[in-house]
Amino acid sequence: MNSRKNIAGISALTVLLSYGTLTAMNAFAEEAADFTTGKLTAHLYSDEKLRDVECRYYSDMPSVPYMKLSDYYSCWLDQELEIANRNDGTYEVRVPIGTTGTIDVNKDTVSSDDAVSFLYPEYVIKSSDSNIYTYVKGKESQDSEKISATIDLSEYRIDLRGDSDDIWWPVPTLCDFYEFSLNQGALIDDELYFFPHILADYSRTNLAAAGDHIAAFTEKYQNGRPKDLAEYNYNELCFVFDKDYGFPGRFAYNDLLSETNFDTMLSTASDGTKKIKEMLLSEDVYEYCAGYELLNCYFWDGGHTFFTDIMLQPETEFTEKVAEKIRSAGLPEDAFDYSAIINSSNSSGFAAFTARGEMYKTADTLEELNSSVYSTKGDTAVFSFNSFTDDSNSWLNYYYNNGEMPQDIISEFYYCVAKADADPAIKNFVIDLGTNSGGSLSVVEYMMGLINGLDNVTVVTDNEKGPEKARYSVDKNLDKAYDEKDEAIKPALSFGIITTKYSFSCGNLMPSLAKDAGIMLIGERSGGGTCATNRYITPDGMLYTLSTGLKFVDKDGNTIDNGIEPDYEIVKVNGDGSKDFSELYNYSRLSALFSEFYSNKTESDPPAATTAPAAATTKTTTH
Repeated sequence: MNSRKNIAGISALTVLLSYGTLTAMNAFAEEAADFTTGKLTAHLYSDEKLRDVECRYYSDMPSVPYMKLSDYYSCWLDQELEIANRNDGTYEVRVPIGTTGTIDVNKDTVSSDDAVSFLYPEYVIKSSDSNIYTYVKGKESQDSEKISATIDLSEYRIDLRGDSDDIWWPVPTLCDFYEFSLNQGALIDDELYFFPHILADYSRTNLAAAGDHIAAFTEKYQNGRPKDLAEYNYNELCFVFDKDYGFPGRFAYNDLLSETNFDTMLSTASDGTKKIKEMLLSEDVYEYCAGYELLNCYFWDGGHTFFTDIMLQPETEFTEKVAEKIRSAGLPEDAFDYSAIINSSNSSGFAAFTARGEMYKTADTLEELNSSVYSTKGDTAVFSFNSFTDDSNSWLNYYYNNGEMPQDIISEFYYCVAKADADPAIKNFVIDLGTNSGGSLSVVEYMMGLINGLDNVTVVTDNEKGPEKARYSVDKNLDKAYDEKDEAIKPALSFGIITTKYSFSCGNLMPSLAKDAGIMLIGERSGGGTCATNRYITPDGMLYTLSTGLKFVDKDGNTIDNGIEPDYEIVKVNGDGSKDFSELYNYSRLSALFSEFYSNKTESDPPAATTAPAAATTKTTTH
């Protein structure tokens, strides 16, 4: 079993054995002369809750802060570790759930006979007893196999240090090593941050992509990058790639990378990859940023894997110098033409937005909700929204603290499906993903569960093991109970989905699940995206995202990374290359397609109608 990917996939669902050829740096006994002390300010899931923690700067790594494992863990989870020094360079570490592991500061290894419960938060391991589920609840796997793993950090020249009662780690490595999609750490501008959710407003993405951070980065390194930081920064990138990358399939050197590791792939694949490695290790910040940007020429997969926001900033002297380094290096001959895909995707999104606006002018009714728009004409309803993003904190408050039901995409979708189902005139329900760029898996699971009773998605967490079913239950009526009332909800509607090349990630997964279920797809081939994704921060503060070790496939185990073909392709390409979806966004045309597609399907007895909850604040227009 490839335990490395299996472990990574666990985090990816809500988002480790390593490879490498680098030479190890041995840990050594602590003496005062080997380091200087300092402090880091830790932001504990907000900028209001702060804690100062001790850090060290070692003489051979003066640019990289180290901190105690126990301090990091208590900041991360507000729980304490038990650490016992065996006085031979090894430490026994017991996590709150009781699982133990061994950390060897001479060999720079971390090992455990039950790596999953050793590495992940207690509330995740005991999720059946914890209040972490809301409108979608994962079903427990019957596979109780424990995974034994040894993580060898020496292969990445990542050096652990020990003292009498604790282990000192490089702070960025702790952030990459101990993380979960609801608990993420990052070292940004010499301060330590902990974030509550990968998609939250307070997140790695929003802080690292902010203009203030970009300005601080350019100011700090404009005269050069310290050699120790440059080397550690590259080694840490190698570690994360080898630990978490999910191999979505578009990458030209996918097989080489899977058979070896990130460093070997860059070092051997081509002249282009060799040049990028050289640039990533450069002490010249402009050359480094250029090499970082050029990684996209190989790893582009629609946006799940993406490097740097530097070049997305308004043009400055800094960005122009980076651009000049890119021009000097030249695009690799084996580069992936991702700019053409981006342009086609954006063209589709703009055209869909424009055509939909014109369609609304002909609607019988139009409701503008908080996160979506619901419109009807004749026998057809259209539900349009731009992302699969819910108000997760408010749903937790609703389910467990008697809070109000959130007015977001989940409650709005239920309201609109129930309303359409209760309207004798409405026979067809269109889910419009034409301008949808993705979001949260749980939203897709809820929507498919509501309209089709789907209770599983097919995933790959281990390429050697192959596809498996990830099963879940849905609280369809959002009454906080998973019971027979949910099973009784079976809308008597025909469903169809609009897709374009802009429909990405979850906007690609839902069409895949729908096609497997025999639901009609209309429009343009969707934009792809097959892996769960995560955001990371390099030790020097650069943002990147990776397709991680949870890969979604169709019911037969086939990749969906190149998009899902619609049953009816309806797009007009103008002479200037722009797109026209006016025929697609047409109530009468949509109604006719429903009649054609479902004409041969056997009609079943009409199911019980849903009961609509109160609507969110809406603006209703009648034409």
